[in-house]
Amino acid sequence: MEHAVQFPRHALSLAALAAVSSLVLTGCGGGDDGDKDGKIEGAQSSKGTPKESVTGQTGDGKGEGEKGERGDFRTSDIKLPADIDLVFDWQQPSDPDKAAALSGAADYMRALRHGTVKQDPKDPVLARHTVPLQSAETYATTKIKMDVDDGYTLTGKERFYRENVGDVADGRLVEVSFCSDQTDFFGKEVKGGKVLRTGKSPLNYTHLSLVMQKPTKATDPWKARTLEREGKAVKKCKE
Repeated sequence: MEHAVQFPRHALSLAALAAVSSLVLTGCGGGDDGDKDGKIEGAQSSKGTPKESVTGQTGDGKGEGEKGERGDFRTSDIKLPADIDLVFDWQQPSDPDKAAALSGAADYMRALRHGTVKQDPKDPVLARHTVPLQSAETYATTKIKMDVDDGYTLTGKERFYRENVGDVADGRLVEVSFCSDQTDFFGKEVKGGKVLRTGKSPLNYTHLSLVMQKPTKATDPWKARTLEREGKAVKKCKE
């Protein structure tokens, strides 16, 4: 169950990010470092690796939201309830930076759902996977707050597919886009546990584009910087 929290498209595109990034980093402290941004190319798909359906999370004894191995969307220490199944029907890129960016995008979606489950817009797990004061963080905190205000948590299966991983720009930015199918994913009342089931609808299909930012420390995850969301994305996402 998704609230449509939208932002102006021009503010979220890679071209706009290239134009204003240095200003944002200087004025708001929105980035991890002060690297200068240059031209950013559009995303290109990663090919040549068979797709794998990945469900669930894997722990290795570290704190929640921290990974022992970087760059694999198939593993995560973000823990979700047993009745929430996030399926990543993606292929693993061979390029290490692209793989790490895709892994970061998967964990952003896990962290977004984790915040709703915890009923906490300031969830530290979410904070670990977003660049402060940027649109990916704003969208997530706004969405979680709306769920909390409505008294909803989540249940069911959400499937992510049709991923597209762009080339690395300026050595630290990668655009990752993908589809979400929420046909079997529902809101659930926190009080009473009633599942708010919905039927087939264009609202079940969403297309998301994230700009992922490489960390300055190798032990940190790639973080979601900007987000662009298209609801009712039937043409792009319905199979």
